[in-house]
Amino acid sequence: MKLRDNQTFLSLYYEPNAVEVATGESDAFASVESWQRETKQLGQVATPEPIAQLMAKWVMSARPRTVLDPAAGLGGLLAACRRLDRQVELVGVERDRETLQRAKVTAPRGTKLILADYLKSEAGLFDGIIANPPYVKAHRLDYSEKDWRYFEERLGTPLDRLTNLYALFLLKIWEDLAPPGRAAVILPAEFLNANFGEEIKERLVRVMRPAALFVFSPSVNLFADALTTSAIVLLEKTRPPEAKSWLKRVESIEEAEGFVGKLCDGTAMRAGGGCIDAAMLKPGDKWLNLLLNGTAHNDSMRFPKRVGDYFDCHRGIATGANDYFCLSRAEMREHRLTERHVEPCITKAADADGLVFTREKFEALVARDRRCFLLNPSHNGPSLMHYLELGERRGIPQRHLPSHRPVWYLPENRPAADILVAVFSRESVKFILNRSGAKNLTCFHGLYAKPGCETLPALMALFLNSLGGRRAFSQVNRFYGDGLNKLEPKDVEEMPCPIMPKLSQANAEELVGKLADLEKLTSAERMARIDQLAAVYFEANARPEESSASPPHRVGSHHHKGPHTHRAAPIQ
Repeated sequence: MKLRDNQTFLSLYYEPNAVEVATGESDAFASVESWQRETKQLGQVATPEPIAQLMAKWVMSARPRTVLDPAAGLGGLLAACRRLDRQVELVGVERDRETLQRAKVTAPRGTKLILADYLKSEAGLFDGIIANPPYVKAHRLDYSEKDWRYFEERLGTPLDRLTNLYALFLLKIWEDLAPPGRAAVILPAEFLNANFGEEIKERLVRVMRPAALFVFSPSVNLFADALTTSAIVLLEKTRPPEAKSWLKRVESIEEAEGFVGKLCDGTAMRAGGGCIDAAMLKPGDKWLNLLLNGTAHNDSMRFPKRVGDYFDCHRGIATGANDYFCLSRAEMREHRLTERHVEPCITKAADADGLVFTREKFEALVARDRRCFLLNPSHNGPSLMHYLELGERRGIPQRHLPSHRPVWYLPENRPAADILVAVFSRESVKFILNRSGAKNLTCFHGLYAKPGCETLPALMALFLNSLGGRRAFSQVNRFYGDGLNKLEPKDVEEMPCPIMPKLSQANAEELVGKLADLEKLTSAERMARIDQLAAVYFEANARPEESSASPPHRVGSHHHKGPHTHRAAPIQ
């Protein structure tokens, strides 16, 4: 059993010197800059003052007697609460001893500060909770399997072992919130799409039923040093069963403030403006894409297959030391390395563009002396030995990735990809048909045709660059701050796509030519022609019983002779 308002007895629960009382001598928001630089590795990022104020408005609207910040930092969120109620009692939990000592000066006067791991602590139930939990990925957590089982029992839900720390905080905050209290939690929005987030969303929909969850547009970067799309969850214990859980995209801090105001004064039912009732969504859906892209649910019906049905997607080659393993032609001459010591490789995202990356484009990179060769020797000799000795003097074999390879200087054994997929993008992602024979580093993922699908790369590249491909991308991409998008290999495989018609080798080569010809057009003309061409090749998508294998020459100027009258069954 947990006590409510048990702050009088805190010293009984924690070791000596683990509970301090703040003096409030300095302003928490003014003290952030140096502290934040030093604690970045702990996942601690201070909350901007305007965000702290709108979060405090929600929490304090329930008139709490006591407010907890379970990741207190310097106490800025608690300070925002104190401004709205001079009598409220404040408690902050902080795991980092040095940060807690600083908070003794910066947190509001009288705040009780506890040195503890919040997830393992029992400070009681609170009328109000306000939090900006640390952002720490699962592989950096030091919890044992026993700890994870304890969390599952304590938090009432199964947990993916890849669950981020902030998601665990969110679940425990709900358990520590006393009825009819309110809590406000700001956290990265990635859990709304991530695999580990499914259990969290299940808990949100079925149990927590937040008053609101709003996501800031990716163009609103709240944290200058963290490229992440931010979300704020507003919780309320013992809400009426008929009350809605609103999900909403907001374009600015001002819009978020207005939305919180409507929630506080009870007019959110009339908020409109793109609000979605969370009860209408499935935990397995990508909520973030729905909020930010307005992705239609019927796309999955329009595109009955997935890219992964036809292609495997793998990340690019990771070297662990690009400045050593990647060479230009001039550097090869300097170290007397030959073609037998390297292989063609795209090492920078900017080096590949357009619809088709050809051998001629690769040779143009070589002529510009770009680093487009990857060390992968098939021949020994004095020159190679000298270059390997140089790497040893520079400590390359001791770096993380080289030290874990069977032979430190040999890269992953991976063929050239059929299609290059840009990992990061802003306005539009690059899907490039790779006809160069060059491999790629981690700036691109690679799509590899599955057995029986060897003639499909050009057709898939056509789809991915079409309007349909852009809609499919909008269902799976991950959002970061400042409008940055990211794709993981599994995201690419999960992209919806139409049934792929079978193509002969001759028809596949014909399509490669058409794609190459489209590069001569302006961007707007090219996009229109791609959509026209996709409509021709995938016109049978609405009629799954038919599929066009070789469309007539209605788009593009690259004409070839060949059969154009037969139809073939789609690849299922």
